[in-house]
Amino acid sequence: MFWSRRFFSCSYRSDESDYWLAKESFEAPPRWTKGLTQDDMNAIYQMGALSTNGLLAEIKKIFDQSYQLGLQEATEVTKGKNLNILLPPTKRK
Repeated sequence: MFWSRRFFSCSYRSDESDYWLAKESFEAPPRWTKGLTQDDMNAIYQMGALSTNGLLAEIKKIFDQSYQLGLQEATEVTKGKNLNILLPPTKRK
């Protein structure tokens, strides 16, 4: 095939690859990391090191925590409605 000869026929010198390795170490961090704290980055690296099953378990744990938080929030909103503390001050009796 023409394209395979064309792309694989060029030879790379080791000093060129060393240049690219050295250049990458001085580049700015990716844009998606802007605004992330060191704790955020640590969490990303920890989740990246998990196996597939470990990552699924972690996602399930986060989902369960968010569900429980939603239940607690619904309970608090219901309490607020029953106590009439969520109404504007002019409509309270």
